[in-house]
Amino acid sequence: MGKFALGIELDGDGAHPAAWRYANHPPGELLTPKRYAAVAAKAEAAGFTFATFQDAGPGETPNVTGRLDTVEVAAFVAAATDRLGLVPAVNTIHAEPFHLANQLSSLDWASRGRSGWLAEVRETPAIAASYGARSVADPDAVQREGAEVVAATRRLWDTWEDGVFIADAANNRFLDLDKFHYADFRGEFFSIKGPSITPRPPQGQPVVFGRPGGLSAELPDAVVISAATVTGVAAAAEEQRRRGVLRVVADLDIVLDAGDSPAQERLQALDSASPWTASPDVLRFVGNAAGLRALLTELSGVVDAVRLLPAVLDTDLEVLASAVIPGLIAEGVFIPPTSGSTLRESLGLPKPVNSIATSKEPA
Repeated sequence: MGKFALGIELDGDGAHPAAWRYANHPPGELLTPKRYAAVAAKAEAAGFTFATFQDAGPGETPNVTGRLDTVEVAAFVAAATDRLGLVPAVNTIHAEPFHLANQLSSLDWASRGRSGWLAEVRETPAIAASYGARSVADPDAVQREGAEVVAATRRLWDTWEDGVFIADAANNRFLDLDKFHYADFRGEFFSIKGPSITPRPPQGQPVVFGRPGGLSAELPDAVVISAATVTGVAAAAEEQRRRGVLRVVADLDIVLDAGDSPAQERLQALDSASPWTASPDVLRFVGNAAGLRALLTELSGVVDAVRLLPAVLDTDLEVLASAVIPGLIAEGVFIPPTSGSTLRESLGLPKPVNSIATSKEPA
């Protein structure tokens, strides 16, 4: 394993469905750029390696009646941060890879190489209707389409080689056409001639995150796993490493002691309003900062990263920043990213080679 990284989910007011009841802002401020920028700045100041911005299809989050586009949120947040990795979740099914590739490439440029993509593979009749498309009923076809979208997106990122810009004013040459390529992607569900309309991202390719069982024919850079026990997390991590996945990220729900409010009492109060039943197979920690530090230290020997899902962002993020992460840093378990680092560098991932350039296809 390489560097141990810490991520945090910044969607909404927190992972618990009743989190909004304990937020430190008026409900009307939730879906505002100012709110996202402020929370992301706090996560960066705390030292987190990356933040994710969860997406959801129509009807998937019944308690949420509005949502901002995750890539646009991450792009806005890029201007308010300089170390935090930004990983929007975007569904692959019914997506247009050409537009998706350019959106994510633009995010990587806006963040100066700090972007990732949590490539979701989800399909429901409501999701299909939101695209004006026919629902895909075959689960295997859903998986194949998701993998194909990722493969096409990666191909488009590589249509511009590094060093394509030459700005040769004397000879009126701006591009080295030997380093400018067409995608020429042909798949089961679509074909793309290309090329992309944006240059190759600073990272070569943003970090692609996937989930177990998704993208079965296309290997992501990192896989986000979940299990109810540390033993289960270890087993799931080992399975992904056998597949060749470079980085394994474990999800962890957390409810922390906060001031005079013990974690268990906080959880009981939240559950009395709306039970937290959305993620029964995710490892959950309910307790004090010292206990969470011990658990994260244990997990650092099992997975490459942990993504924390705080029950209430405004409350739990403060405890993480003041009492959890400083201890992990002092103990040498975790090293925060530095200004100017790409997300790949922060995760210990190499910059990928350009697949089109190495295949020596003609321009």
